[in-house]
Amino acid sequence: MRETVRNQANAMKEINDIAMKGEIVVFGSTYMSRFPLYELTNKCMLENAVYNRSINGLTLKEATALLKDCVIDLAPSKIFLSLGEEDENDPTAIDSYSQIVSALRTNLPESNIYLIGLTETSAYAESFNKKIAELCDNKKIKYIKFVSKQASDTTLYKARFKQLSSFFRNNPITMPEAFSITSL
Repeated sequence: MRETVRNQANAMKEINDIAMKGEIVVFGSTYMSRFPLYELTNKCMLENAVYNRSINGLTLKEATALLKDCVIDLAPSKIFLSLGEEDENDPTAIDSYSQIVSALRTNLPESNIYLIGLTETSAYAESFNKKIAELCDNKKIKYIKFVSKQASDTTLYKARFKQLSSFFRNNPITMPEAFSITSL
């Protein structure tokens, strides 16, 4: 495992002791590591804490090795996976993704898992997204396809957060919560 990835994972592992169990974990690679998740969740009244355990440059093989430290130890009720963007040249990428989903199902059988498709528009992304969508049962494992176009990065982040925040919820949205999300 690359040292930069290990260092980022170790920093996250250290703060797991102060994190609440049973909340929401986002585990991804470069895109989600840069996603302004905390800034956007702070503007909303969410019922659960959201922990971003995404690591810049994370490959699926590295993610498999870090699954316990970054996800399982937090015993989340909901897990959002956004992986695969660093694995275009790995012919075993979908097998690694499938192993991650299987390990999560085994270790966290009550957790809901959301597989976030790759955001770029390439033949690899299209093929990869189709394959991860096939891993879903639409009960405990669901697929999320992010919106792809907006006027700017800021509006794209907001649009994608609005998509995610609907899955972050446990209960129906209240009127004040709807206004806080739409005002993003």
